Amino acid sequence: MYTDRGAATALGVDTRRNEAAGRTPGAAEENGLQAEHEDYERLIEPIEAQMLRAVWGVTQNADDAEEALQEALTLIWRKLGRIRRHANPHALILRICLNTACDVVRKKLRRRRREAHTELLTPRPGRSPADEAAAQEQHAIVLEAVGKLSRNQSTAVLLRLVQGQSYQAIAEALGCKDATARKHVARGRERLQEMLSPIAPHLAKEPAQ
Repeated sequence: MYTDRGAATALGVDTRRNEAAGRTPGAAEENGLQAEHEDYERLIEPIEAQMLRAVWGVTQNADDAEEALQEALTLIWRKLGRIRRHANPHALILRICLNTACDVVRKKLRRRRREAHTELLTPRPGRSPADEAAAQEQHAIVLEAVGKLSRNQSTAVLLRLVQGQSYQAIAEALGCKDATARKHVARGRERLQEMLSPIAPHLAKEPAQ
């Protein structure tokens, strides 16, 4: 289960910190960690499928999606207290997943530029290598454009267009008013249309309610 692996990663970090400090957690601390682990699972399990769709919708690549999800799960564990106090914990978790997925894609794009060569592409069923290369290139261009938006705009656009979230959920994830969330989506989409209209006209469309 992804939740178990994410928590195990974060717990491993906590264990290494204790070892470095020359201390052993007591029974009370271990019980506290177990309770936090249970809270963590209760928060994540109902939306695990949405989290997977969120990272896949951004990365479009199994390895990158796996990396993004594991990084997101570790970050969620470390911010568990803040997430539990949030008005909409699930919206905030999806925001973390989307932001982490964007970061993974940006790192990959920077790495590609440094390496200065085209990675080998494995076509999806029904796609030729040329079609797969074109699709991945277009996806990279779209994500690079999203990366040029402000953090709030990029998150709002991805929550709306990739996840189909309501403006209320976006507002709660961003910690702003509904009207402000609408502005972030509208301005982000306008900027993307300017940059991408020749290759991604679908960005102008609103998801079905």
